[in-house]
Amino acid sequence: MSKQRHVSRLASPRSWQVARKATKWIAKPMPGPRTNAEGIPLVVLLRDVVGMIENQRELKYLINTKQILVNGKLYRETRFPVGLFDVISFPTVKKHYRVVLTTLGKLQATEISDKEANTLLLQVNEKTSIKGGKLQINLSNGWNVLTDSKTKIKVGESVLFDLKKKKIIENFGFSNGAQVYFVRGKRAGHSATFKSLKETGVLRRQKIAVLELGKETIESSLNNLITVGTKKASITVN
Repeated sequence: MSKQRHVSRLASPRSWQVARKATKWIAKPMPGPRTNAEGIPLVVLLRDVVGMIENQRELKYLINTKQILVNGKLYRETRFPVGLFDVISFPTVKKHYRVVLTTLGKLQATEISDKEANTLLLQVNEKTSIKGGKLQINLSNGWNVLTDSKTKIKVGESVLFDLKKKKIIENFGFSNGAQVYFVRGKRAGHSATFKSLKETGVLRRQKIAVLELGKETIESSLNNLITVGTKKASITVN
């Protein structure tokens, strides 16, 4: 068994919701924009987590007959890493699923509507000014988008990307009342309401978000959070 294409089930990331003591090996995600902990091979998600297929051969058939798309695109590799908020579509049966986290921090897929399947929520990782008065925005799934240099989108904010129009249609940051989602940490998979931001530390400043989770006021590192909407979540998150 090739270690370049497989990983031991016991050593697979905690975010993978798979049986640890089944077969010894499980597919390893191919290189991409996501780390192994942030992404899960398409074949593992559909076979081991969701149970939509029985084996890799079935997935290859779906790919070869163009019956499965990821974020509106056809990917030929069964080990393609899908991650948080990616959209998996089955055009022939008009079924769509979004990758989300369970309240235990495990990657899962939940069914969404046809309308919602056209939108993808992504976080802005970097911004770069390029020639011609354009601004290149680097997104959390590895995509790059060119916009006007006057676009007021900040690093760390979230954007809604229209998969049909191929452009950003909305952006939102950490403002009072915004809905946020824990992407890592002990509360991964939970939603909360953003209240305010503060900084701690002397030599190394750290941004801490003050949040409202139910009736409780809590604090968390900004690195654990992603904004999913202004007053309510703009997509299905659980």
